[in-house]
Amino acid sequence: MNTSVSSTIKTTTFLQKAEELAIKLQLPFYLSPAESTTEYILCYTVNGLELVCYDQKKKKCQTLLFVDFIHGKNGYRRLNDASIKQPLAKAAGIKPGVRPTVLDATAGLGGDSFVLASLGCRVTLFERNPVIAALLQDGLDRALMHRQTQPIVEERVTFIHQSSFSLSTGQEKEFDTVYLDPMYPHDSGSALNKQSMRIIRAIVGDDSDSEHLLELAKLKARKRVVVKRPRQAPTLTTENVSYQIKMKSSRYDIYLII
Repeated sequence: MNTSVSSTIKTTTFLQKAEELAIKLQLPFYLSPAESTTEYILCYTVNGLELVCYDQKKKKCQTLLFVDFIHGKNGYRRLNDASIKQPLAKAAGIKPGVRPTVLDATAGLGGDSFVLASLGCRVTLFERNPVIAALLQDGLDRALMHRQTQPIVEERVTFIHQSSFSLSTGQEKEFDTVYLDPMYPHDSGSALNKQSMRIIRAIVGDDSDSEHLLELAKLKARKRVVVKRPRQAPTLTTENVSYQIKMKSSRYDIYLII
């Protein structure tokens, strides 16, 4: 993993925090991002934990990934896209008076899960990649300290830094809906051309076990499994999809549990 840990905040507290994270993730630690020899750096900044790269010519860090549930895109979605009529809500099974419990088995940066939690669902997130998980955890920690997002995270969000394959297939079905958003197949016309998705692919790689994850999801879901896919991509398996919800560039494949 071509990643190290550092801090632009030169206080003992943050340098120690960065060093502890490096030990936890078994990554190199540098007192300054400028000293790092890795392509990516998990860096504590005034904003929070960011994934950055260091521009030696400009002598500054460039932010690559940052989880913020208070402002930015997630903040906009929380404030302006709070309708249960939106495609994600319909796919998850939200209806008037109905808020399903949701397992997000491929949480990533947590954007979709946070929308579902904002709409009233209790959501359990699993993320196995340590770098992505560290960014997500820091975003949730900061959301817990903000007046508007604190109740959402505290009451409806559970985050587990593990592979969802760690869920025992013998346990009782605990979730109404299981949500899967595996890494999209590489396509020159897909959303992966956006910088953030290219970076995530570089860190996470392809989700080559997506078909197996779908089988596990069916064992854990009481009512439905939802798989997010590019609009023109094939389904994960040859099994028939119950129905689809299509958007401009992506779609939701819904498998109803009978």
